[in-house]
Amino acid sequence: MEPKPRSPQDSVEFPLVVPSKEGKPGFFSYIRSRLITGVLVAFPLVVTLFFGRFLFNLLDRWFYPWSMRFLGRPVPGLGAAIALLLMFFLGVAAHNVLGRRLLRLGEAVLTRIPVLRPVYLGAREVSRAFSRDRTQGFRRVVLIPFPCEGAWCVAFQTGEFEAKGPSGPVPMVAVFMPTTPNPTTGFFLAYPKSAVRTTDLSVEEAVKIVISGGLAAGDLARIFKES
Repeated sequence: MEPKPRSPQDSVEFPLVVPSKEGKPGFFSYIRSRLITGVLVAFPLVVTLFFGRFLFNLLDRWFYPWSMRFLGRPVPGLGAAIALLLMFFLGVAAHNVLGRRLLRLGEAVLTRIPVLRPVYLGAREVSRAFSRDRTQGFRRVVLIPFPCEGAWCVAFQTGEFEAKGPSGPVPMVAVFMPTTPNPTTGFFLAYPKSAVRTTDLSVEEAVKIVISGGLAAGDLARIFKES
């Protein structure tokens, strides 16, 4: 059985430069094509490693006082390992009846603290909206006129309401506009329903577009296709 011929995108889905059949590429052309491909492959790896290192160091530093107190010196990696264990046990507790009661008790305490209450509630709702088992999250993906008229931005509709206008009630929509590349931060905006365009994009597709800065949008015309 003959092996299936490989396409230029078989290797990690990057546009590799294929040598011309008419003749072998020159030395500098070979170096340039490999260097460009190396940069394209390295970019997402560097960004991921940078973010992973930042998160690792952040979690690790939180537990440095503990290791200094009990061991007399900071232990690299111990804080991150403890943080992962704590998150695992939080997940176990969230699936347990008694654990859920304890989490609700802790939530009740946090929501009674004036400074922490809005921060916790806002972060909780964003977390719930992006969870896979959401029941009351983002309703649909819409386009809003932002930052100026004539420009459109991807946003998630979170609710509908009516506002009082000079000639009567005005149908309004509440939206969450995420930022790139972190979709868990953004802006809460309210628009007249007539000013918002609907799309047939799923929430997962829209999140992918936001995180990639539009590079993973595929057919850009599909974003403006109304459902």
